[in-house]
Amino acid sequence: MRLMRPAIIAFTLAVLASCASQEKSFEKNIPIMKESPTARAQVIDKCMSQRLPPETLDEIAFYVKSQRSDAKRLFCQRLMNGVVSGKISYADFKAMFQHKKVTPALVSVLKGR
Repeated sequence: MRLMRPAIIAFTLAVLASCASQEKSFEKNIPIMKESPTARAQVIDKCMSQRLPPETLDEIAFYVKSQRSDAKRLFCQRLMNGVVSGKISYADFKAMFQHKKVTPALVSVLKGR
């Protein structure tokens, strides 16, 4: 099974967690994202604006099961949906940032499960 490069994925996830450097602020932002389509759209737009190397987009496309051209959009949308639905927790972000590990929950969300 191919593994995403944790440093690049962590950078992209940092966009979604930019205001969530601590667990309390992460948890505080979830209700805002649940209630506000505008807030979700802004975070997704910010995520989409991040430049990623082609090989990273290929790896993301593998997990989101799409063509490279749609991979970043699906990646950002699915991450947002995973956070809002509670499928991706602060622990998943912490594992990514501190341990450079892609968790099973993250893989599941990226695959659209």
